[in-house]
Amino acid sequence: MTGLIEIAVVLLVVARVTRLIVADEITRPLREAIVRRLPEGSPLAYLLMCRWCLSVWVAVPAAAGWWHLSYLPRWSGYWWVDVPTMALALSYATGLLVRAEPEA
Repeated sequence: MTGLIEIAVVLLVVARVTRLIVADEITRPLREAIVRRLPEGSPLAYLLMCRWCLSVWVAVPAAAGWWHLSYLPRWSGYWWVDVPTMALALSYATGLLVRAEPEA
């Protein structure tokens, strides 16, 4: 049970940080300032507006931190298998959580 709670907490952290960067009002001025300086159609501008996209990049360090700091048994034991697998799962679950939020 502890493992599920640990993974749920990591998931919620990824979802919250992703929302903070992409959608929260407190980061809007910084986000808009960055987007204004980028060329039209920039992939980075798109990344800053897409929670599905950004959640991948937020999930990678979260999964690496989980793998390094957790005492839970790993399914493969190899970081190069477990970290990308966990990151993709966290990102996908974050995307599903986004669908449950009302549009702002």
